[in-house]
Amino acid sequence: MRPSLRGLLGAFALLALAGCAGSKPPNVHRLALVMTPPELKAGQMIQVSASPGPGVEMAWVSGTVKVLGAPVMPFRKDSHGTWVFKTMIPAFASLSPGTYEARAWGDSVEGQRYEGGLFVDVK
Repeated sequence: MRPSLRGLLGAFALLALAGCAGSKPPNVHRLALVMTPPELKAGQMIQVSASPGPGVEMAWVSGTVKVLGAPVMPFRKDSHGTWVFKTMIPAFASLSPGTYEARAWGDSVEGQRYEGGLFVDVK
């Protein structure tokens, strides 16, 4: 006797749901991101700032602006205690119209995970 395709798909779906039933979402906290200036243009210097909120000390933060060829950069703590990175959009970059994302992630000194994102529209 050959099992039907519908029966195999149903069994697979049940196994997938059973595997997810015991898992909990990761304990991730929010990093607030700000980009200055709040736009992306070829040849422009930008700064992305990441803040975990009051009373939280970060051990490290890294991030990127998701543009073709953009590296993941370590953030540095500035004199105000905010984590920042500066980068230049290459002058030869061609930014097609659309939505681009800046992402950052890191761990607090207590070992808690923080992540954040920011979307920028290019017209």
